[in-house]
Amino acid sequence: MFKLALLTGGSSGIGFAVARALVIKGSSVILIARRTGPLAEAKTALEQLASEAGFESVKIKTLALDVSDSEAVNRTLLPFLEETGTPDLLFNGAGMAYPDHFESIPLEIFQKTMNINLGGTWNILNVIIPRMKTAGGGTVVNVSSVGGFLGIYGYTAYSASKFALMGLSQSLRNEMKPDGIDVRVLCPPDTDTPQLAEEEKTKPAETRKISGNAGVMAPEVVARVLLKELKGRKFLIIPGFMGKLTWFLYRMFPSLVHFFIDSDVRSVRNK
Repeated sequence: MFKLALLTGGSSGIGFAVARALVIKGSSVILIARRTGPLAEAKTALEQLASEAGFESVKIKTLALDVSDSEAVNRTLLPFLEETGTPDLLFNGAGMAYPDHFESIPLEIFQKTMNINLGGTWNILNVIIPRMKTAGGGTVVNVSSVGGFLGIYGYTAYSASKFALMGLSQSLRNEMKPDGIDVRVLCPPDTDTPQLAEEEKTKPAETRKISGNAGVMAPEVVARVLLKELKGRKFLIIPGFMGKLTWFLYRMFPSLVHFFIDSDVRSVRNK
């Protein structure tokens, strides 16, 4: 069991589901997100959950912070951790996605996607990793995506950021292992979160056709799979049968995966 977990993107979606699962097991948590309103609501819900579970010692802390702002992260998070202590679990879940056809994605959206999904993770790691080393170790979970190992139609900016996050995580895993820091990557499929609902506003019809084959997973299921897999040694954690199947097929038979994608695209465009 983890004593203290820090979760970025922790006020909603998968991050909040992981926080709930940790609190139920008696872990204290620090939630980081940009908006104070959702953070306050999440804090209240988790405190009630801890009380109902009989964990009076569990503490719920929140910090409103834009993880893509490296100056703000260094200025704010360092003194904050002096009060809370160093987390033994870091969950980097803050992210964004803006699906559309490549030529319809503005440069500023691409830059923002990279700054949050990749840069935000880097900024948090830059503060936490030295403290974990001093503390003698810890666990890091970076949230990538199925779109982090398979380029998804309509997600050029998002997949670029998540592929980069996979590379960062692989290198970090190898570098941190001797220091007792366990680095993992979570690659969830489409998950029923506010972020996914926001993506529906710009998602191309071809993307809907392709993603419709896999279905949508509940964030609570993703959280449950993650905590279970953290007990083992898997570097790459992929919840759900379809996600695992996609990973296997793309590794072994990439042409077959491309065939199915191309067929879905043609079926949409022929209409």
